[in-house]
This record gives sequence, structure tokens and C-alpha cells, in this order.
Amino acid sequence: MKSKLGIYLINLGGIDVAGYLARVQPRLVVSMEHSVDTWRAARQASPNTFIVGRHYVDDSDQIFQDDPESRAEKFFAQMRPAAESMRGIYDAWMGYNESVVNSPDDARALARFYVRWGDLMRAAGFKSCAYSFATGNPELNLWQYLAEGLRHCDLLSLHEYSAPTMDKWQTWLCLRYRRAMDALPADARRPIVITETGIDGGAGPENKPQDGWSEFTDAAGYLATLRWYDAEIQKDDYLIGAAIFAMNGWGNHGSFGIGNVALIHDYIAQGGSPAPVSLQPPTTPPPPAPVTYTVQPGDNLFRIARKFRVTVVAICVANNITTPGQIRAGQVLKIPSK
Repeated sequence: MKSKLGIYLINLGGIDVAGYLARVQPRLVVSMEHSVDTWRAARQASPNTFIVGRHYVDDSDQIFQDDPESRAEKFFAQMRPAAESMRGIYDAWMGYNESVVNSPDDARALARFYVRWGDLMRAAGFKSCAYSFATGNPELNLWQYLAEGLRHCDLLSLHEYSAPTMDKWQTWLCLRYRRAMDALPADARRPIVITETGIDGGAGPENKPQDGWSEFTDAAGYLATLRWYDAEIQKDDYLIGAAIFAMNGWGNHGSFGIGNVALIHDYIAQGGSPAPVSLQPPTTPPPPAPVTYTVQPGDNLFRIARKFRVTVVAICVANNITTPGQIRAGQVLKIPSK
């Protein structure tokens, strides 16, 4: 089966993009540098690769709380020249990157931003990717307020990282997209693109910002955890692909870079050309993935419940525990949904 993994390009310096796409045929590419000649040749080399553009603006300019509609119009005007130049080459464009939503009011304001931006994009003939939230964000109870923005956009963009491996804290970090999809009303569900993924120490419990995969493992180890993630996302037809951050060296000691990692490129290349992408919205909700936790020495149910933001009673019911004080190290507990 063709891999759903792809790549993220911060810039095009020193990279033969057309040659890479001709050989590897990735499912998804995200690009921050918009060279018409380069990407036209790349599109011809791999016509079914789904290419998403990102128009960079500084974090300080990604404002939405004060006047969401005006902010959306300003952002659209900023990105439109690049979008026009890449018309017919890119498949879709990202909006703001990693907006922070802490409350229902924040969520409602950001949804208003995407209603307006999505409408402007559709009127201009461009496909839009809403939200691009950072790993683990926002809280699942806020998705109900974000739904309206998705009704006016074409795709949902998310980032998923973990550390030291990608299966650490799964569905709370990586594979969280399943829980987000399940939290959305059926009419707001959209195909998903994971526009950044990989190992990131800033996302995991180690709390090592700017530490990418090479600070935790070697190329074979990174490929092993990427293969696990690829096998999981293959199960969900509504997920188009996941872009590994990044082809370019970035972070501490360039630790995110995969430009020279032949093992990963060869793995993605298996299976030949990807199939064409359908942007039809999912019609049925995916079942939520089960969450389990292995009890560690010194754990108690109160600490475990606080870690997963559920109640002790809910854990006891899910695991048929009648004596809460008698859990043991090594015991595997089912963690109920909120």
C-alpha cells in the first residue's frame, strides 16, 4: 500500500524538488516557498501528490480575537498574490498557523475568521485548510464552537508530534485527529491533512523544545515510529496524508531535518504513484480509538485521573475496579473518554 507520508519544505535551497517528487511520489507536500517554475515541474513529475501552500506571516500578525472578519480579509489580501501565481499548481492553502484557543470565546472568534477566509477562498477558486492547530490543541470540548469555520472551508489541517516515539501518549498527541473528528458535528467534518508530523521533544513529556528526531534516535528508529504512524493513518480514508517536518534542517543541531535520510525517502517511495485525492467530506464519524495506560510504580488512581482529565469514578467503572487503592504497577487500565 502506498505510504500516506509526505514532506514539509521550509525553503527550496539545495533541493531538487522535481527530481525528488519524480522518484519518491509522496502523498502530501507542504511548501512555504512558492516558485512557479519549480513547482510546475514538480507537479508534472508527480501529478497526484497533494500540494499545500503556506503563506508565512509572523505569529504577532496572526490576530483574530479583535475583529475576525477584518483580520481574515487582511490575511487573504496578503496571500492572494502568491495564491494566484500558484493557481493550478497547488491543491490547497493553509490559513493561520497554530492559533491558540483557550476558551469558547476564542474558539468562536477563530471560527468567524475561518468563515470569512473560507468564503473568500471559495469565491476566488482556491481550496482552504482550516485551523492548523498545534499538537494536542485545542481542548476537545472546544471543537463544537469551531465547527462553523469548517463548514466554510474544504479541509481540516492539524499538527501531530510526540516524543521520544510517536506512539507515546497516542490519541492525546499523535492520532488525536480521531478524537477531534469525533467531537465535530457530522456536517462540519472535512478531509484531514496533517501538515506537520514527526518527533518533537517540545510536544512530549520530556519538554525539550526544538529537539527533533535525531536528538532521540537514529534514522532506523525514526523510520520505525513513522511506519507505526503511517500504518495507523492508513486506516482512516478521510485522512489524506501527513507531512514530515522537515526536509530542511531545523531546530537544535538541525535535528528535524530528513533531507539526507535515504531510509525514509525510500520507504515513502514504495508503492509508486499515489492515487488521486478526493475532497468529499466524511459521511460517518470514525469510532474513537481506545486509550490505555500502564500503571507505573508509585501511581494511584487520583494521579492517573488528573493526568487524563477524567474522574476516578469513571476509571473505576471502565475497569471494573471495586477497590480503588489496589491497583498495581504493570496493570493496564482503560481510560474512558471525557
